[in-house]
Amino acid sequence: MSRFLDSLFKGNTKKRIVILAPLLLIFAAIAVYSMFTPLLTSNETVVNSVQIGTSYEYKAVITPNILYPNGGTVDAGDTIFKKITTAIPLDIKSTIVADQEVVAKGTYEVELLIKANDLWERSFPLDEKRSFDLKGTELSIIDGTFTIDLNKMNRFITQVEEETGIKPSQYVFEVTPNIIGEIQFGGQEKNIDLGDKLIFDYMYDELVLSSEKAFTSVNTFSSVETISNAFFGLPIEQTRIVSTIISILLLLFILITIKNVTPIRNKSTALQSDKINKKYSNRIIQVSQKVSDAQKTIISMYSFKSILKIADEKELPIFCHKMYGDGNAVYFIVDGDYVYDYETVKSTVTTSTEKVSGSEKAYADG
Repeated sequence: MSRFLDSLFKGNTKKRIVILAPLLLIFAAIAVYSMFTPLLTSNETVVNSVQIGTSYEYKAVITPNILYPNGGTVDAGDTIFKKITTAIPLDIKSTIVADQEVVAKGTYEVELLIKANDLWERSFPLDEKRSFDLKGTELSIIDGTFTIDLNKMNRFITQVEEETGIKPSQYVFEVTPNIIGEIQFGGQEKNIDLGDKLIFDYMYDELVLSSEKAFTSVNTFSSVETISNAFFGLPIEQTRIVSTIISILLLLFILITIKNVTPIRNKSTALQSDKINKKYSNRIIQVSQKVSDAQKTIISMYSFKSILKIADEKELPIFCHKMYGDGNAVYFIVDGDYVYDYETVKSTVTTSTEKVSGSEKAYADG
């Protein structure tokens, strides 16, 4: 790690950016991932399943007739003949079966509801309201026989039709075990919600079963386990903070590095010309412009020491012309048709000969 940091801070600008840019992308991706990842995850596990069921069995109490000379209570199919039937006994069983022991509390009341299309409806209790408080895995809420007095219902419907003068085309008989209560388990409560109804279509001369005779619903009790999400062992909340801070620092470092590339280079060249002028002020003559090179051969040197060497050998003065406002300067010596110069702005080493504006210019190392 220490070697990596040492190479990072001592390396050149390009090397720094090449190293830091991928790191920035990685930590930025981690920051975005952590932002969209919830801090907590809830795992729900079913710990107890409760099955609530209701079943109906019914018969018909009939008067002696050609089909049943002795009359009495007989098994009834899906169709009951009104003219020979006086009552309908119903065996209703409502049970609760659970995987684990539960407590069931509440009340129930079995009723018969007569509906005349959308015109009117009337409720008739088939038994008094009862309460229950049970505990176990197999609970019996309702287990009894309830009787529909069909003669009574026929008389009631006939009287309504006579008094109102309205005769609907069809009536509906609904037998409903109204259970109101809750099931308790592990500190949780679930309402007992039964929509089970035994339904008959009441027509002119018959009752026809139009519903199922058994109903089942399932209710579950669950435990919820909350888990803190993590990224490679680090909690998501801390991952957000750390990755965001590192991403910001890396971005700032890259921006500062890019921003300071040019100023640092200019500062170094400017300091170079100031240093030369200060050290050799008695040998340098400042001029406002460079000598015309229309008919001169320009020989550019790679260092100021080369200019000094030539000036000493030929006993010639050194001229200085500041070409730019940022401190860069050109130092040159005029020797007949030759001009030897050194520009502090130069940063590459080249060996070639080219013509510039009609004159020859050569690069050489003194």
